Amino acid sequence: MKTLLVSRPLLAALWLSLLLTFAQSVQAAAPDLTAAGVIATIDRTLTYNLGPTGLRGWIYSAGGNIGQEGLITDQSRQILVTVVGASTPAASVLAVNDVILGASGGSAAVPLFTSDARKSFGWATGDAETTANGGTLKLKVWRAGVTADMSITLPVMGSYTATAPYNCPKSALILANARTLLVSQLIANQSFLTTDYGGAIKGLALLGGVAPTDPNYATVQTRLQTFARALAPSTLSLTGCDTWDWGYIGVFLSEYYLCTGDSSVLQGLNTYTVALAKSQSRYGTFGHGGALTKPDGSLHGTIPPYGPVNQAGLAANLAIVMGKKALVAAAQPIDPEIDPAIQRGSDFFAFYVNKGPIPYGEHTPYMEGHASNGKDALCAVLFGLQDSRPTETEFFVRMTTAGCIGREYGHTGQGFSYLWGAMGANMGGAATVAAYLAQVRWHLDLERRSDGSFVYDGGEQYGAGTTSDGTYLGGQRLL
Repeated sequence: MKTLLVSRPLLAALWLSLLLTFAQSVQAAAPDLTAAGVIATIDRTLTYNLGPTGLRGWIYSAGGNIGQEGLITDQSRQILVTVVGASTPAASVLAVNDVILGASGGSAAVPLFTSDARKSFGWATGDAETTANGGTLKLKVWRAGVTADMSITLPVMGSYTATAPYNCPKSALILANARTLLVSQLIANQSFLTTDYGGAIKGLALLGGVAPTDPNYATVQTRLQTFARALAPSTLSLTGCDTWDWGYIGVFLSEYYLCTGDSSVLQGLNTYTVALAKSQSRYGTFGHGGALTKPDGSLHGTIPPYGPVNQAGLAANLAIVMGKKALVAAAQPIDPEIDPAIQRGSDFFAFYVNKGPIPYGEHTPYMEGHASNGKDALCAVLFGLQDSRPTETEFFVRMTTAGCIGREYGHTGQGFSYLWGAMGANMGGAATVAAYLAQVRWHLDLERRSDGSFVYDGGEQYGAGTTSDGTYLGGQRLL
């Protein structure tokens, strides 16, 4: 057999050729939307909200391949307009099938996108809303073969302060607009607060966001009281374990009691807290349901197939910690199951300190990135609320803050990353959450709509939102 000898210079040249070929194939994957016939081939069921403009658009994404900025749209340089909302800033300015080639705030000439078009559009939106730029968002638009600069006028929102969201008039205005929409939906829909974890999350938003100075404060408090008492009647009896619902309901009831002092929910809150503690496995974990009993019939066996689900288990463990806080504040007796459960859960998640992000279940830490769909942020909150675990709190705060890149990674979608990210960073203090939000502000501005509401554009694993009937310009409306 002959041995093939290849010189080092030739080998280097071969590698360089392969790398260049790969790079060219990657760049070629993003279609040129201005080329003849390309627009007609685009799948318009997957689109992104384009901030408070009233637009939604198709943006090239590389499937499960994340670019250097942690985004699947990293290779995009164009945006295809797929929806123009009536009576929005973009109405009568842009049209469906326009292709946006660049964006900037203010009146200067618009440069072409030279990096991720979605991220660039988000930053340009924030720049346009400043007082200095007067709400002017300039766009370079291709329409049927002709390229021109166009302007959209957005409401002037001001600038984010260095301490945002704290001591920030723009943040306060965004929150007020969203709160107005949230409260109006609550008042219009008697079924708005559903008795599951989705309803509990909405309840938490209303509990934390609606202040005594708001016009509908009394109405909101009445609805929250009815909701909380329906969740936690004195006759409450729980069987099995519904980890997702019980965890978030427990968090809501704990916050509700601590905010209102409504003692009528204490017995029900205790029932949830003890039931979760009894359902925990010997390792401090939960699945979609609770643990099996041990061979001798005692509690805290293992989680049945397919095993632990840390996303659900973290919320359940957090509910136990917060449940104890509320019960202690109410001078209630603490069931003997509660403290060992807090210890087990905390010890399990403390294992990952200085090792890596929290994985799906009883697995080794994720070996890349800092984001794990909000699980590290949940850990930061879990440990931060205990006051006695500073090492764990600091580690998971750091992981959360660094997770501003890659926050769009998430099994079944990245919604929990959006829900918990800022709260996890906030466990490190005001400066930490300000630093975190400063990195993801472009994305928060893109998810905001012209009526003050927000949408969720996350999908399975990654991906854009799925366009609905256009009532809310596609996507899933959060507020």
